[in-house]
Amino acid sequence: MYYTSIPTVSDRQQANRRWDASKLRELRKRLDSGTMTGEEVDEVAKDLLEGNEIVDLASDWLGNTVGGTFF
Repeated sequence: MYYTSIPTVSDRQQANRRWDASKLRELRKRLDSGTMTGEEVDEVAKDLLEGNEIVDLASDWLGNTVGGTFF
């Protein structure tokens, strides 16, 4: 089965996001500088997946950049 269009991501409240722009910038700095341990990286990745936060972040430039680093 093929889709003729890509469904849009639901409009979720931005206020409910645990990973706002400032946290994402800080996380990206730590990832780029290599100061995060493997355990910290795993913990953040798990948090992004469990809270379905990755869906919202995928539609955001910075969130997509950070999410791409993990997955």
